[in-house]
Formats: sequence, C-alpha cells, structure tokens
Amino acid sequence: MRKQVSFALALSMVMTSGMATVANAAADDGKTNVVFWNSWTGGDGDTLEALVNKFNEESDTVHVEMTRTTSFGDMLQTSLPTGEAADLVLLSTNEITRYKSYLRSMDDIWENTGLKEEDFSPAYLSMCYNDDTLYAIPFQISTYMMYYNKDLFEQAGIEEVPTTFDQWTEAAEKISALSTADNPIYGSGLFYCYNGQNQSVIQRFGTDYMITGNEEDGFEANLLDNQAFADAMIWMKNLYDNGYNPQETDIDSMMAAGQIGLMTNGGWLKGTLDASGVNYGIASLPTVTGEDQKEYALGDMSSFMITTSATDETAKAAEEFINWWMTGTGLEACETTQDVDYSNVTPNAEWSISMCYLNAYLPTVNSKEYQAVDVLVDLTPSETAQVQMFTAPGTLFYSDAASCQGDYVEDWVFNGPTDPTYDDVQDFFADYQADLEDYIADYYD
Repeated sequence: MRKQVSFALALSMVMTSGMATVANAAADDGKTNVVFWNSWTGGDGDTLEALVNKFNEESDTVHVEMTRTTSFGDMLQTSLPTGEAADLVLLSTNEITRYKSYLRSMDDIWENTGLKEEDFSPAYLSMCYNDDTLYAIPFQISTYMMYYNKDLFEQAGIEEVPTTFDQWTEAAEKISALSTADNPIYGSGLFYCYNGQNQSVIQRFGTDYMITGNEEDGFEANLLDNQAFADAMIWMKNLYDNGYNPQETDIDSMMAAGQIGLMTNGGWLKGTLDASGVNYGIASLPTVTGEDQKEYALGDMSSFMITTSATDETAKAAEEFINWWMTGTGLEACETTQDVDYSNVTPNAEWSISMCYLNAYLPTVNSKEYQAVDVLVDLTPSETAQVQMFTAPGTLFYSDAASCQGDYVEDWVFNGPTDPTYDDVQDFFADYQADLEDYIADYYD
C-alpha cells in the first residue's frame, strides 16, 4: 500500500529529508511565477537546475521556481486533490491515465508557442494523448543500456562486448575471477530490487509485458507458462548463486569505483561515471540470440505536464518555459555538463547529449550535435517502438505492477531454490501471478 501523508507533512519532508534543492528564489516583480516539481535529485538534476536558472536569467516574463525531491510522489498524491500542487511537473508518461483528472489539457500549446506537433516523433507524442486530448510534452526517453568497464574487460582478456546473455555470463565469470579480498570485483552488476533495471533485461529474453492485453479485449498476467520469463529468472538466480553478482544495492557506486564489469542502467548513470574517471563504454543490452530488438525501447518516457492547480496565467507561462526548453540555448562549459560548451545547442539537446537520454523532438534528433553521438544513434529504437516495460501502454495499474516486479525478483534471487528449473519458477511465482491478477480485477471493479 502506498504511504499517505498530509500535504503539510509532505512539504516538511521536502524541506528536511528528501529535497535535493530549491533551485531559485521567488519570482522577480512583474514575472509570472511557475512552481515546478520533479524527482530529479541526482547528477542529472544538477544540470536541470543549472538550465532552469539560465532560463530565469534570460526570461523577462516568467520565473520557474523548481523543487526536486525524493518525496515527489507523496507530494503529488496529497496536493493534487486539494489544488495545491505545482503548476508544472515531470512525470512518467504512463501515469497520464492515473492522474488525468488533475492534468490540464495542453492542446493549446501549438497556438501559444512556436512548437509544432509534427516536430515530435509520432510514436512518442501519441503516448502523451488520452481520449484525443494532449496532456504532456515529451521531456526525455530513459532507455536502459549496458555499461561496461573497459579496463576490467582488458584485464580479463575479453575482446568483444557481449551481445547475448550467455556471453554476459562468460564475461561475468572471467571478471569475477579478478576479485581479491582487498578489492572485491563482480563481473555482473544487476541491482535485484531495481524494477526498471531488471525488467529491461527480462524483456530482452523475449518475453512480453508483465501484464498483456488491452481494455477492449481484457488484460492477463504474464508470469506463468512463459518460457522466456522463466529463462530470465533462472539466469539471474545463477549469476547470484555463482558469486558473479553482488547482493548490495548501491551498484552505481560500485561501478564508479571500478568493481563492476558490466551492468544495465539509464543515462542518469553517465554523469556519475564521467565524474569518477572510470574507463567505461556503453552498448545495447544483449538478447538471447544476439540480434537487437528495435521494437522495444526498454525504458520509460518522462514528460512535462501542467496540473489543474495551475491558473490560466501560470499554465501559459509553463508552456513558455517548455518552448524555451526545446528551442532556447544551453550552458557554457561547466562542471554539471562535464566541462563541455553547449551554448550553441538547445537545452533539450544538451540534456540528451550530456546525459545520454534519447529524444522525441525531431529537430534535436536530426541535429548534427545529436547525430555525432554514436551511442545515441545506436540506441535509438525504431520509429514505431513503444517506450514501455511493465504493462501494456496506458494501463492504470502500471505503478502497481512495477512495484510488484521489484519485490518478486529480489525474493526469487535471494530466497528461491538453488539450481532452479522451469517448474521451480512456476511454483515460486504463482502468488505473484495472483497479485497481478488482483490488480487487473481491481481495475474493473
């Protein structure tokens, strides 16, 4: 069950324990103040803060007051019904169905700004609509990818980056053999309670969503009688039992310290690794066959959304900020963007290039700066791919299913049987299949 807190307590949490920063002071006289909440509390959030500050310095009409916090979800749940939420938020696009009664239509953004609907990838912009109403504008595509330590690969005599999961296991075994008592090293770095990281790998085994179907034809839980899912679970369990993957949860820090050979994560890890000085590479995640699957973007898309707490004035001002994000100018060389001068590219392009996030805004994707980044070009999925992992796009129980996924992978890896079989997977996951079926039943009640 989700934790419910009062709005006052949520604000207290922001001010005391969960807040990365409040980016700006109050709006200057004559400017419309836009309150902006998000959960970007890591290194990528530092760049976001710097860009918001740049906008505030340049704009004569709008000031963005940004709060980024780990309490973001609690704040939304308590403040949206009271009309006391932020004007502008960053949310997973999959949450539109859940929150749409508290979101303002953004259909007027094409008239209020210089943005054009045709400048966005149709596959991704379509995810921002619900019942033919536009509720969001794409911010970033958070695709999972494989990070690997080039120095550990060389030391272990591994010449090629794995493209299959069998090769992942072989590399993990060789790299783990480099470990010493003073410097523990693991070839594989899966963070077993991290649902996004693990689900991205599971789907590369060839399975479909955890919950499949649609509202018209009905939904089905998809853990049992699923060979690809069973193969993924057995593979993960064996990595842990063989000592190739740690139990620790701070895998990112271990990767930055040179203790992990290969792992999966999103673009937000790039800044941490750049700062650490570790010699790393990025590639597409493996598959069972070694052939890439461009139809699965394997991630999530976050989007700008304007809440019903916004007034007509603050909503229009928020759209002005979104327009600047897509078409303005970025930062000069500074620490938050690895000392690279992005002042001749847009904030949107800077965000993608510096943080290795795929983009849905076609002028950015087609720019020479974006096209010059091989990893962005290589990881870009097909034009028809959907950015989704847990459930069929747009389903109301997306968050519940994602939470369940983190629970069952961790439970299985740490408590499941040694040398597991297909039948072991069926027995172990029967209760979790029932949980997913309960989410589906609740949806229809």
